[in-house]
Amino acid sequence: IFEYAEMPQAGSDFYDYDCEMIYNGSLAYHGKAYVKSANPASGYQLQVGDDLGRFFGSYHSMLLSELEFGTVSSGVSHELIEVFGTSAICFPLLKNPDYYSTNGDSIGYNGLVNDAHVSSPMVPMIFVKYLLGKITELTGVKIEGDFFNHPTWSKLILTNWRALDGESSIHINRHLPDWTIGTFLLELRKIANLQLVFDAIQKRITINFWDPKLSIAPTVDFTPYAVPGHDKYPELNRRLHLTFDLDGGDSLLKDRPEPMADYISAAGLESDGIVKVNFKLSTFLVDETTGLPIAKQTGVTNQFGQLSVGSAPRLLFYHGIVNNKAMALPELDGISLYLTGQNGIAAHSWNNVEKMRQEMFYLKKDFILNETALARIDFSTPIHYNGLNYMIANVSG
Repeated sequence: IFEYAEMPQAGSDFYDYDCEMIYNGSLAYHGKAYVKSANPASGYQLQVGDDLGRFFGSYHSMLLSELEFGTVSSGVSHELIEVFGTSAICFPLLKNPDYYSTNGDSIGYNGLVNDAHVSSPMVPMIFVKYLLGKITELTGVKIEGDFFNHPTWSKLILTNWRALDGESSIHINRHLPDWTIGTFLLELRKIANLQLVFDAIQKRITINFWDPKLSIAPTVDFTPYAVPGHDKYPELNRRLHLTFDLDGGDSLLKDRPEPMADYISAAGLESDGIVKVNFKLSTFLVDETTGLPIAKQTGVTNQFGQLSVGSAPRLLFYHGIVNNKAMALPELDGISLYLTGQNGIAAHSWNNVEKMRQEMFYLKKDFILNETALARIDFSTPIHYNGLNYMIANVSG
């Protein structure tokens, strides 16, 4: 049993086992189990959990820029590349007069990236949906959900400054940040306020939008299961502070221009503190003259020995070909990648979280749940108890 874990001669190999916890015929939990300790006389102690630290196996600690995602032909038009019907790579026009640092004038550089009509650095941008598919292909972890098929968010692209330098093949990993898969998913989660549901047994991640779920009426009433008595604790930090970690290499962002401004909830009680959420993924300013995304920073290219230049990934929405130009911008279909504004991230994706925090407190409460109620626990949706709706933060028993 358990690979003879109690025997010293069995060695130190670590095994995980699929685990299902059944309570009166209802599935209360399924995940992974591990032998925590083994005793020849008293038996085995198991630890049960999702083990997210090993969810992607041997790829968990590797950087996206190190993973072998393969290559794609750069094509001829340098506009949009599809792989098996999925938008994979695009070459939107960006304005960056400092791409070659102080050397641009010496080669007649016109200040535009991905201008296919002249000699211009060609920099492929990766669709986020395609990248998630490549992660599935490499790791065997299936990624699905509403985010995948959303008509606007499916056009999200991850930007970089690494030029092709004349190569006909695009090495996907060269155009990705030095982040692990986990870091990428967590940073992406903040942008659209996503819910990530991990299924350790099926090796599946379901990515849905969390903010709308907070306004759904509860379908579970815990009032009949309540035990008398409770402890109530206040939440002192009831205001949100959303802020971009801006790319320090872009001189246009040095003084945090107005479009990149932080979002801070309106003041309430004087005692209300602030919870800060940092976003490593930001976006671009838009040039008033050309209407293009604009930056002023050194690019990554073989030319002039610029391969060691660092930069931060950012996001844009791909618009397709507009007036004979491949366009990508920070806004699309009423969704903005800026934090502030009527259609910004705070208003579009964090609105219900902000409302929840304004009225937030913690209630430590005992319930005696039957198997049906236990099986219906969902940490992402509200439950009802005694006239109020609550989000479940922790369960123990």
